[in-house]
Amino acid sequence: MQQQVMACFGGCGPEGEGGGVYLSSHEAKIARMRDKELTKLLNKHHKEDMKRLKLLLLGTGESGKSTITKQMKIIHINGYSFAERLEKIKDIIRNVRESLLSMVGAMHQLNIPLQNEESRASADFMLNQAARQVTDTSDEFWDHCERLWADPGVQQCYDRSHEYQLIDCAKYFLDKIGEIRSPNYAPSDQDILRCRAITTSIQHIEFDVPDAGQNVKFSVYDVGGQQGERKKWIQVFDSVVAILYLGDTSCFDQTLREDTKKSRLIESLEIFEQVWNNRFLRPVSILLFLNKIDILAEKIAKGRKLQQFLDQHPGVFPDYETSVVSSYERMEFVESFPGGHEHTSKRRSRSSSRTDINPDVVKTAVYIKNLFTKIVRGELSINKTIQPHPKEWHQNHSCEYFYTCAVDTNNVKKVLEGCRTLIIRKHLERFGIL
Repeated sequence: MQQQVMACFGGCGPEGEGGGVYLSSHEAKIARMRDKELTKLLNKHHKEDMKRLKLLLLGTGESGKSTITKQMKIIHINGYSFAERLEKIKDIIRNVRESLLSMVGAMHQLNIPLQNEESRASADFMLNQAARQVTDTSDEFWDHCERLWADPGVQQCYDRSHEYQLIDCAKYFLDKIGEIRSPNYAPSDQDILRCRAITTSIQHIEFDVPDAGQNVKFSVYDVGGQQGERKKWIQVFDSVVAILYLGDTSCFDQTLREDTKKSRLIESLEIFEQVWNNRFLRPVSILLFLNKIDILAEKIAKGRKLQQFLDQHPGVFPDYETSVVSSYERMEFVESFPGGHEHTSKRRSRSSSRTDINPDVVKTAVYIKNLFTKIVRGELSINKTIQPHPKEWHQNHSCEYFYTCAVDTNNVKKVLEGCRTLIIRKHLERFGIL
């Protein structure tokens, strides 16, 4: 009976006995050698895996995680091939189509009429396509798209995009319809970075980065940020060296796509608080990317104010009007803002003299940064169900922040270079090397 059980599980009975897996001692010897080789190979792969620095991208939906992953591919993995670029065209066309459908639908809710008579036929065409789930690339489709986007009513609706759900890249691609509709169109790096596609599975990329004469191996996991996708996060918590948490600085006037009653900024702060206090992630460093500072600037220019968000949550956050931005905080933001290379100087103090950045943009970004850092210091709690920890609990737990514009390759490259040193140092500390 014992021999039968062992045989069922691939076990090996004593050599020379009937009923064993091996008919001779020679076969048993070969099997042992094979087992030894496999064990050696597994140990080798395990050691290589331990050397690979595992990073995890977290954040709410549409915070820019996938865009950062694309930047890593462009910066560290030789970018996108021509075939990969052509594959992105269908996503870009879908972005154009869904953007116009979102605005046409919102115009009814916001009581904004179409201004041009011929635009009505174009709106009917787009709505009919939506009902049939058709992705059209005919000249008729593109003519209707251009006609709708040129309508003053649609432009007015776009200016009120914070009142409904509209992807960030809407204007970027709608302004490029003439180029996109060309038969010879091939998306540029910027087109690929701007292209929006919901992440519904765990995306994984690997790359090597030269450091101190050696290649450091990185493994990056990007997981979906929507509420329904977060249950997958725990699958990739194991052996994580650092978490790159994406906080959207421009989302203070928006609600979640999956829950229109919930503020995106509140959700981002709550998730960050959960990650910071998660016992499984206690030894994991967090790199906070305060993202979309370019979109924040656009919103401030349109008259959107953070105070409107704060008024909806009285008594929860510190007073905005009396908050003060230090010269160092201003310099940190200004040096990260897109276009900074045009104003760079050997003297760092000159970077704060940029006149193209609205002071309200700096103050808003710094204020939102302070909300996250207050959570880190235990001075602010958004989710009251989270059990607070004493400061000693976070003794070896660190959080560094960076202002980012995920679609700006120069900005992201600079930030990633700064992160690399921190990540490697923390990795060495975990193994007692430092």
